Amino acid sequence: MGDAALVAAIRCQDESALREFYARYRPMLLVVAARCGVALGEREPLVEDCLTDIAVHFMAVSASPPRSLAAYLARSLRNRVLNAERSRRRAGEDAQSVGEATEGQLAGSSEYARRISGGREEPPLSPALQRLAGALVAGLSEDDRLLAAWMSQCAPARDIAVWLGIAHKAASKRIERLRERLQTAALRHVESVEGEERRELLAFLGRAELSPGPAARLATIQPEIPGDVAEETA
Repeated sequence: MGDAALVAAIRCQDESALREFYARYRPMLLVVAARCGVALGEREPLVEDCLTDIAVHFMAVSASPPRSLAAYLARSLRNRVLNAERSRRRAGEDAQSVGEATEGQLAGSSEYARRISGGREEPPLSPALQRLAGALVAGLSEDDRLLAAWMSQCAPARDIAVWLGIAHKAASKRIERLRERLQTAALRHVESVEGEERRELLAFLGRAELSPGPAARLATIQPEIPGDVAEETA
């Protein structure tokens, strides 16, 4: 039974479809929970709650089913883990901040934002790189954004294959295709800008490991970089 048919049967409260739903996706979500750092004793109830809530959601809402049920479920579980972690972090921080400042005074501060985001203060991207990132994200589907997020976290292709419910070889091909599409889109963006921004982005891409097609395309425009920058990217 395909995903669309499975969701349709769940909406009809077909008990056999519900059993198949749990049997098909429970193992995958247990792997996702493990990757998210959920403690062993907490994974089973977390996965059961996630599957139950999604099944109830399908019964209550008549919208079109997600294109990839596996990706939809993996994203839902990850969001549960992140939201629970944020709630625990906020509770601890609020307790520590009593007597120091009110939450309203902290809400607009960069320190409060830094702590809420996990205590990691990442160096800001330059405006040119921010515009490049925006251009890349704008061209992605919801599923591609999820895959790109997994790629950015260096998730193994075998784990991604499990989360997507596809073969390892198929997942590897999908990852490589998305990587090449992003690189090609980045080069198109570079060709649309000029001056110092163009030189900065060319230098940035010159340090990246590109697929053969994008690498050849970059080589045709890299001579535009001034000598000192070109040496850096060589």
